[in-house]
Amino acid sequence: MGQGFLGQDRRRILLPLVTSALFAGSFVAGKFTTVDMGPITTSFWRYAIALVFLSLLVRHYGRQSLQVARADVLPMALLGLFGVVGYHVLFFSSLRYTEVANSAIINAFSPVVTGSLAAIALRERLLLKNYLGCGLAVLGVLFLLTRGQLSTILHLTFNQGDGLMLAAVVCWAIYTLIIKKLSARYSGFTISYYAALFGVVQLLLLSAWEGGPWRAISPASLGSVLYMGIGASGIGYLLYNLSVGAIGPTRTATSVYSIVPIFVALLALLFFQQPVTPVMLASMGLIGMGLRLTLATPHALPLDTPKEL
Repeated sequence: MGQGFLGQDRRRILLPLVTSALFAGSFVAGKFTTVDMGPITTSFWRYAIALVFLSLLVRHYGRQSLQVARADVLPMALLGLFGVVGYHVLFFSSLRYTEVANSAIINAFSPVVTGSLAAIALRERLLLKNYLGCGLAVLGVLFLLTRGQLSTILHLTFNQGDGLMLAAVVCWAIYTLIIKKLSARYSGFTISYYAALFGVVQLLLLSAWEGGPWRAISPASLGSVLYMGIGASGIGYLLYNLSVGAIGPTRTATSVYSIVPIFVALLALLFFQQPVTPVMLASMGLIGMGLRLTLATPHALPLDTPKEL
């Protein structure tokens, strides 16, 4: 998927946009898996299916797409540890100890954590208006999550679950930074494949804590896991990785995590008949302005050119 397929301007908009839509679908699909499976087992089957899906694409990309330098095996394994095992197990575990609102608000700060680590570890430097855009987008997300009552954040009580959610956010930020380092040498497909592969191996070992992954599940859970495996973890992670290579970790994290709540609201309207309120529309406006500033680049400075899809 090179510049000739999408064009650089469309690429930096469409990659995070489609990724957000796929990630948002997981919120709906995930509601059907909590009864049958624990967090580790859910994550295992999600990425086992994603790995099968990505393996089918090897024929298209060629076996050479799986060739990695020996020095990069450990970073690829760390992708599985932080992005697959760490984030998802910590996220699902946090919901056992804290309110969904707390988890959503903490998760909304992913762009802030990612941007801070990118500035320290990668020395990523953006324009002032890019950072202003990040702030506006995060404000829009918080406005949406608190239903326009930002003061409620001050009254939240924090507990063990909040700590787990914060740890999950840090894991995702580290995952994003590793992608940025690897994207200069490998395609988004290669990175996604090895993240899923190492993640599945690690989750298989950990699943013994929940009695192993081999248990009966309902048809609804099976359908949900299939969607999360192919749609969110297979295609979604692939596009997320490509977006990091194209526009950088801070812009990608800000765009994806700002747009996801909008798609979740639209899906809630579609599946659960939850109305779109004026607060939601105002939040979308803030998020839209923030993303426009976040994705802005000076004409004299081209975006990073990623490896081909």
